[in-house]
Amino acid sequence: MEETIQTRRGLSGTALKTVACVTMLIDHIGASCVEAGLLMPKLASGTLTRSTLGQLSLFQLDRILRFTGRLAFPIFCFLLVEGFVHTHDVKKYVERLFLFALLSEVPFDLAFFRTPIEPENQNVYWTLALGVLAMAGLKHFEKPDGSASWQGFLCAAACVIAAELLHTDYNGIGVVILCALYLTRANRKRQCIVGAILFAWELTAPLAFVLIWFYNGQRGRCPKWAKWAFYGFYPVHLSLLAAVTNLVL
Repeated sequence: MEETIQTRRGLSGTALKTVACVTMLIDHIGASCVEAGLLMPKLASGTLTRSTLGQLSLFQLDRILRFTGRLAFPIFCFLLVEGFVHTHDVKKYVERLFLFALLSEVPFDLAFFRTPIEPENQNVYWTLALGVLAMAGLKHFEKPDGSASWQGFLCAAACVIAAELLHTDYNGIGVVILCALYLTRANRKRQCIVGAILFAWELTAPLAFVLIWFYNGQRGRCPKWAKWAFYGFYPVHLSLLAAVTNLVL
């Protein structure tokens, strides 16, 4: 796909991806370095108790990092829906997500659980890939008027169950949210309201839809190398955090 030059006011897809990557990095610094690297070992060894945890400045820093990072996943969900709607090859899109899911799994486990294999938790690329499969099912079985059919909902439900059974990041609710954003894609106001409601269980996550509201519908400047850089950012930054958490802290 050729690079699109931004001509409309607002936030381009590339700008939203950048915000999502930065806030995700902030979130993961808290989850990996602060929590897995510093706080959890102290709790496990008994040198720190949960009753005194809330008084630590380190814990307060962790809260700031994690609350900031809650903006990332809603933006990624929105962009995944946009990507699915505009892709020319859904099969390649899904294959790419599964490829990066495989590449990210060991770094994910090392960064957050300090072990190369954690069967009870799988990285977010699995959730995104299942979300695309769910949207593909909804699209394939669309009624003539464009509305979803029971067959489409059945396909989506199967992907939700798969996410729950595999214990992917955000579990089945992540796939549900992706489907909801897909089904409301024709109305940005409704899409943002539905998304904010579904993310209400995470204190700051609904704020991401303020940024999404200002999406201008354009990809923005994103050469081919940048496209792959965005895909690779997840496993690469997790690998770096895993190294810090396991080898430095």
